[in-house]
Amino acid sequence: MRSLRAIQRKAVLSGAALRWAARALGGAFDLRLRSMWRIVRNKVLFLTSERRYRSVGDAQLLNVAVHPEARGRGVATALVSEGLRLLRTLGVPEVRLEVRPWNGAALAVYTRTGWREVGRTRDLEGEWVVMVASPGPIPAGSLRG
Repeated sequence: MRSLRAIQRKAVLSGAALRWAARALGGAFDLRLRSMWRIVRNKVLFLTSERRYRSVGDAQLLNVAVHPEARGRGVATALVSEGLRLLRTLGVPEVRLEVRPWNGAALAVYTRTGWREVGRTRDLEGEWVVMVASPGPIPAGSLRG
Protein backbone atom coordinates (compact mmCIF):
# COMPACT_ATOMS: atom_id res chain seq x y z
CA MET A 1 0.00 0.00 0.00
CA ARG A 2 1.34 3.41 -0.91
CA SER A 3 1.59 6.10 1.70
CA LEU A 4 -0.16 9.46 1.40
CA ARG A 5 3.22 11.17 1.38
CA ALA A 6 4.38 8.96 -1.53
CA ILE A 7 1.24 9.82 -3.51
CA GLN A 8 1.73 13.55 -2.83
CA ARG A 9 5.39 13.31 -3.85
CA LYS A 10 4.48 11.52 -7.10
CA ALA A 11 1.83 14.16 -7.91
CA VAL A 12 4.43 16.92 -7.53
CA LEU A 13 7.35 15.15 -9.23
CA SER A 14 5.26 13.89 -12.16
CA GLY A 15 3.94 17.39 -12.79
CA ALA A 16 0.32 16.33 -12.19
CA ALA A 17 -0.17 18.95 -9.47
CA LEU A 18 1.27 21.66 -11.72
CA ARG A 19 -0.91 20.55 -14.66
CA TRP A 20 -3.98 20.62 -12.41
CA ALA A 21 -3.08 24.11 -11.18
CA ALA A 22 -2.54 25.35 -14.75
CA ARG A 23 -5.89 23.93 -15.86
CA ALA A 24 -7.60 25.47 -12.83
CA LEU A 25 -6.05 28.89 -13.50
CA GLY A 26 -7.11 28.55 -17.12
CA GLY A 27 -10.73 28.15 -16.06
CA ALA A 28 -11.12 24.40 -16.61
CA PHE A 29 -12.88 23.91 -13.27
CA ASP A 30 -14.83 27.17 -13.28
CA LEU A 31 -12.90 28.45 -10.29
CA ARG A 32 -12.38 32.15 -9.86
CA LEU A 33 -8.95 33.50 -8.94
CA ARG A 34 -10.21 34.60 -5.53
CA SER A 35 -11.57 31.08 -4.87
CA MET A 36 -8.30 29.56 -6.05
CA TRP A 37 -6.30 31.75 -3.67
CA ARG A 38 -8.53 30.67 -0.77
CA ILE A 39 -8.14 26.99 -1.70
CA VAL A 40 -4.35 27.35 -1.92
CA ARG A 41 -4.17 29.16 1.43
CA ASN A 42 -6.32 26.47 3.08
CA LYS A 43 -4.11 23.73 1.59
CA VAL A 44 -0.99 25.47 2.93
CA LEU A 45 -2.59 25.69 6.39
CA PHE A 46 -3.48 21.99 6.18
CA LEU A 47 0.01 20.96 5.06
CA THR A 48 1.67 22.95 7.84
CA SER A 49 -0.48 21.15 10.44
CA GLU A 50 -0.25 17.75 8.75
CA ARG A 51 2.49 16.37 10.98
CA ARG A 52 1.12 17.75 14.21
CA TYR A 53 -0.74 15.24 16.33
CA ARG A 54 0.72 12.31 14.39
CA SER A 55 2.95 9.87 16.20
CA VAL A 56 3.54 7.31 13.42
CA GLY A 57 2.79 6.87 9.72
CA ASP A 58 0.74 9.08 7.45
CA ALA A 59 -2.59 7.28 6.97
CA GLN A 60 -5.57 9.59 6.88
CA LEU A 61 -9.34 9.20 6.69
CA LEU A 62 -10.43 11.87 4.24
CA ASN A 63 -14.16 11.41 3.75
CA VAL A 64 -17.14 9.40 4.92
CA ALA A 65 -20.50 10.11 3.36
CA VAL A 66 -23.86 8.41 3.82
CA HIS A 67 -26.90 9.09 1.66
CA PRO A 68 -29.46 11.11 3.65
CA GLU A 69 -32.06 8.32 3.37
CA ALA A 70 -29.63 5.83 4.93
CA ARG A 71 -28.54 7.99 7.87
CA GLY A 72 -29.26 6.82 11.39
CA ARG A 73 -29.03 3.13 10.42
CA GLY A 74 -25.43 2.48 11.44
CA VAL A 75 -24.01 2.77 7.92
CA ALA A 76 -21.28 5.26 8.86
CA THR A 77 -20.29 3.18 11.88
CA ALA A 78 -20.07 0.08 9.69
CA LEU A 79 -18.01 1.90 7.04
CA VAL A 80 -15.53 3.32 9.56
CA SER A 81 -15.29 0.02 11.47
CA GLU A 82 -14.62 -1.93 8.27
CA GLY A 83 -12.07 0.64 7.15
CA LEU A 84 -10.21 0.28 10.45
CA ARG A 85 -10.38 -3.51 10.13
CA LEU A 86 -8.85 -3.30 6.64
CA LEU A 87 -6.13 -0.94 7.87
CA ARG A 88 -5.36 -3.42 10.66
CA THR A 89 -4.89 -6.24 8.12
CA LEU A 90 -2.54 -3.97 6.17
CA GLY A 91 -0.49 -3.30 9.30
CA VAL A 92 -1.30 0.42 9.51
CA PRO A 93 -0.45 1.46 13.08
CA GLU A 94 -2.31 4.78 13.22
CA VAL A 95 -4.75 6.80 11.16
CA ARG A 96 -5.73 10.45 11.52
CA LEU A 97 -8.74 12.57 10.57
CA GLU A 98 -10.06 16.08 10.99
CA VAL A 99 -13.73 16.84 11.63
CA ARG A 100 -15.55 20.09 12.29
CA PRO A 101 -16.50 20.46 15.98
CA TRP A 102 -20.12 21.23 15.04
CA ASN A 103 -20.48 17.87 13.24
CA GLY A 104 -21.91 15.98 16.21
CA ALA A 105 -23.07 12.96 14.20
CA ALA A 106 -19.59 12.37 12.78
CA LEU A 107 -17.92 12.93 16.16
CA ALA A 108 -20.26 10.32 17.68
CA VAL A 109 -19.41 7.78 14.97
CA TYR A 110 -15.68 8.34 15.37
CA THR A 111 -15.81 8.14 19.16
CA ARG A 112 -17.94 4.99 18.98
CA THR A 113 -15.43 3.34 16.65
CA GLY A 114 -12.39 4.05 18.81
CA TRP A 115 -11.06 7.41 17.66
CA ARG A 116 -9.76 9.87 20.24
CA GLU A 117 -9.28 13.62 20.06
CA VAL A 118 -5.61 14.62 20.11
CA GLY A 119 -5.86 18.32 19.36
CA ARG A 120 -7.38 21.10 17.33
CA THR A 121 -6.26 22.99 14.25
CA ARG A 122 -7.70 25.79 12.10
CA ASP A 123 -8.05 26.81 8.50
CA LEU A 124 -9.73 29.82 6.87
CA GLU A 125 -13.16 28.27 7.46
CA GLY A 126 -12.69 27.67 11.19
CA GLU A 127 -11.70 25.02 13.68
CA TRP A 128 -11.11 21.29 13.14
CA VAL A 129 -11.00 18.55 15.76
CA VAL A 130 -8.02 16.27 15.10
CA MET A 131 -8.62 12.62 15.97
CA VAL A 132 -6.53 9.45 15.69
CA ALA A 133 -7.32 5.76 15.84
CA SER A 134 -4.93 2.89 16.25
CA PRO A 135 -6.14 -0.07 14.22
CA GLY A 136 -3.52 -2.03 16.16
CA PRO A 137 -1.93 -5.40 15.60
CA ILE A 138 -3.93 -8.18 14.01
CA PRO A 139 -5.32 -10.48 16.72
CA ALA A 140 -3.98 -14.04 16.28
CA GLY A 141 -6.29 -16.20 14.20
CA SER A 142 -8.54 -13.33 13.15
CA LEU A 143 -7.63 -13.21 9.46
CA ARG A 144 -10.21 -14.72 7.14
CA GLY A 145 -8.89 -16.81 4.28
